[in-house]
Amino acid sequence: MSLLSWPLRKLAYAAVLAVLGLTGAGLWIFLHDGSDFETSHRNAVKKIAVENATLKAALVDSDARLAKTRTEIAARQLRADQAAKVAQNLDDLSGGLNQITTSSAQLKENDERIARMKQMEADSRKRAADLDQELIRIQWEKDGIEIAMERNRAQAATVATDESPLMYFARRAWADYGKAVLVGVVVLMFLPPLWRLWRFMRN
Repeated sequence: MSLLSWPLRKLAYAAVLAVLGLTGAGLWIFLHDGSDFETSHRNAVKKIAVENATLKAALVDSDARLAKTRTEIAARQLRADQAAKVAQNLDDLSGGLNQITTSSAQLKENDERIARMKQMEADSRKRAADLDQELIRIQWEKDGIEIAMERNRAQAATVATDESPLMYFARRAWADYGKAVLVGVVVLMFLPPLWRLWRFMRN
């Protein structure tokens, strides 16, 4: 029973030290925080609301740009297909027996149109490929906005729980000094045994 109670006592001692440390940190923040809690709370709520509105507007804008880019990609692909079809039709008109029955001026004009159609097809397909990359970039941007909105919602929920100065300063104490308090507790827990061990080894 004593073997079990010793670590339990140590844990209880560590918990008490941690609570005292965080309480002291919270008290220090309370005494040195120049801003009024209610004012800070209102400002935090207002800041989150402004950020949320900005993110919503950015999300709407990204959706609009996605839709516009998809529409332009479809138009470019359609234009490329139409140009390829026209080039093929002209090529058919200039081939076979048509080379004999068609005037040289007409054949030359057909060749020039075929060249223009093929160039139009190449340009349209290249632009569609570039827009595909732009579409990916906009989608990544939208994903980042959605992640930021989720973080904003979490912050709003956190601020909503800060309904009392006690909760507010407790959270501030943990955020600002939690790690330092835990390090201090560990030092206080292990320093005395290490000191006794060091003295024992010297004697």
